Amino acid sequence: MASIPKSKLDQVVKKIAKKLSSQQYAIRGTASAVLQGFDMEVDDIDVIGNKETVLFCNQAFRNNLIDKVSYKKSEKFKSYFGKFEISNVLVEIYGNWQIKNENGKWSDIFDASIDEVDMVNVTGLEVKVTKIETELKMFSLMSRWSAYWKLKKQADNKQARLM
Repeated sequence: MASIPKSKLDQVVKKIAKKLSSQQYAIRGTASAVLQGFDMEVDDIDVIGNKETVLFCNQAFRNNLIDKVSYKKSEKFKSYFGKFEISNVLVEIYGNWQIKNENGKWSDIFDASIDEVDMVNVTGLEVKVTKIETELKMFSLMSRWSAYWKLKKQADNKQARLM
């Protein structure tokens, strides 16, 4: 799958943010990192929220539905999960998301609670995104080490420039 251009990413993220403005949500994954100015490849847009938010998406994005949001559990993840396609971009949404670590223990729930979220301005619209520390935690729990180290190195460099 080809990487999503920034202009297309901004366009789709704004559609999501407008529909979910009153909900508990955040754009996460590499899309979150790119929206915060980091250099990452974005193949799809991941959204986290609480159970209520993601179930609301079944109605809010009913014309974009690929896989209706429902509770799903796999070897590695459990959450309310669904898939949508907005402007030819795959959007995956996770509610009350948990990740199983190498020791077989489930993580705390990721649900876009206030301690996991920052705001960014996307061409004039305030959009909720996961904090970089939260992303790094998720990447490590998923053993996505190449994404983890790429983001960590950029975040450390950015932090060093601010000092």
